[in-house]
Amino acid sequence: MPPADPPDLHLTRAARRAFPGPAALLGDPAHRERSRRYLADLARQAGQELPAGLFDPASGSPGQSYAEMAETLVRELVPPDEPVDLLVLAFSGHDMLPGRATATYLSHVCPGNPLSFAVCDQGSAAPFSGLRIAHAYAASGDCRRAVLIAVEQAVLPYRTPTPGPARHQGVAMLYATTTARPAAPDGNARMTVLRQHPDVAAGDVAALAAAELATLSAGCPDARVVLGAALAAAWPAHPTGRVTVTPPGQPVTGLWWTLLDRTAVGAPRTGPVLAADYDPELRYLCLVGWDDAGTPDDGRPDPGR
Repeated sequence: MPPADPPDLHLTRAARRAFPGPAALLGDPAHRERSRRYLADLARQAGQELPAGLFDPASGSPGQSYAEMAETLVRELVPPDEPVDLLVLAFSGHDMLPGRATATYLSHVCPGNPLSFAVCDQGSAAPFSGLRIAHAYAASGDCRRAVLIAVEQAVLPYRTPTPGPARHQGVAMLYATTTARPAAPDGNARMTVLRQHPDVAAGDVAALAAAELATLSAGCPDARVVLGAALAAAWPAHPTGRVTVTPPGQPVTGLWWTLLDRTAVGAPRTGPVLAADYDPELRYLCLVGWDDAGTPDDGRPDPGR
């Protein structure tokens, strides 16, 4: 897949939150039973059974709903007077209410009733693909603002080849095109590059990541880099100067959660920011970069820290 042209998107605001409790809808016995039956049928086709007591409300661990998580983030992030034209929901594993048309529901609750997409089955590449969709839509001239939401929930109702997320959490980012971005120079960060490489073998990822980051940071010795945990693991000899490695346990949202610390208002203005991640199962290597404008915080407290 060839690199995207430099996208005219500005990250203007962001929100992140951990969700320690179960989905509210699973407190309803009827919803809980429908979800249990649906997921039990899916698991049985793979020769598995749901763990006993998974949907017992007394256990406190029936899992989360991406609709509920993302709606909370949208209400924190998007003011009513800043209508959105595009909403992209990015996730990997399904939530515990898989029968819901989540992206359509979120369009209904988001100011502007935006066109909405869901990106899944791409592992940690899903949020990067969401940015590619936002860039393409912005280039069409029909988009002033776009919201990208990455979510993951930690309760998996059956065995999987790799560990699931450590906790329920989500990250939402509000992007604006040049005509809609805030005038204040410290209120946005311009996305300068977006690259996705499919089918990168584990033995090749270190060399390709090193070459890409060297190219993207050429002439910018003060560039800061955020590496996803899976990429750092596949690239043991990665550089350490001005490099932050995402803690393990959140394969889809972890990079973006950590990235907001690097681009937050009040962070040192010492150069551009590059972020990269690798999905070892699906073999995607993805990279994205922003210029050195400060981002995305509207002054509200961050309940997820």
